[in-house]
Amino acid sequence: MFVTGAGSGIGLATVALATSLGARVAGSVQGREQREALLEHVEPAAIFELDVKNSAEIDAALDETIALFGGLDGVVACAGIIELLPSTETSDEIWRRVIEVNLTGSFNLARAAACHMTPERHGAIVMISSQIGLIGHPRAASYAAAKSGINGLTRAMALELAPANIRVNAVGPGPIATEMTAGTRADPERNERLLSGIPLGRFGEPEEIANMIVFLLSDAASYVTGQIICADGGFTAQ
Repeated sequence: MFVTGAGSGIGLATVALATSLGARVAGSVQGREQREALLEHVEPAAIFELDVKNSAEIDAALDETIALFGGLDGVVACAGIIELLPSTETSDEIWRRVIEVNLTGSFNLARAAACHMTPERHGAIVMISSQIGLIGHPRAASYAAAKSGINGLTRAMALELAPANIRVNAVGPGPIATEMTAGTRADPERNERLLSGIPLGRFGEPEEIANMIVFLLSDAASYVTGQIICADGGFTAQ
């Protein structure tokens, strides 16, 4: 399998869980620190430093992964960024970057994987959405738009690829204890305000999202496709 954003947070937790269960995993990273973290779980030849916005780089990495492993059963689009700004302060550059990393990057991986999986008539694609893609969030218009786009992309590709026995699903995490939420968690007022809206009363852990991702990749989820499954401590149940 191949995981983008594999060097930290949910991506790294997914790699750790999958390899512990015997999967052979390759992944993309950004920078030396992420490369070193991923090296604890995968071989050096399976680590790619690439730009998920660049479809040619994604295509090449999947080709190399298939040559290394002899096939491709699953992919996970974990690479993502967020910018917390009012819509009126979101520049063209920020808008494009957030959309391209989150949405276009996910599409680039899913499309490339589908091209390889279709002849084999087997495979699973998981994209990382967000509860924000379902309910919105002030000061996160670009991120909400990108994650909502992932939800639509997931459903559309699931319908297209079902005849080839390829499943496509998304996981929508709520607030998770990763680098993306570090600023909020470090601010007592913001932290308490956010926690007060989560019925379970805590941040999720990357490993909890990894459990859901690995389930969706596995044969245990063989009748599940086209779904956006929230793991958000109950936030979207309100």
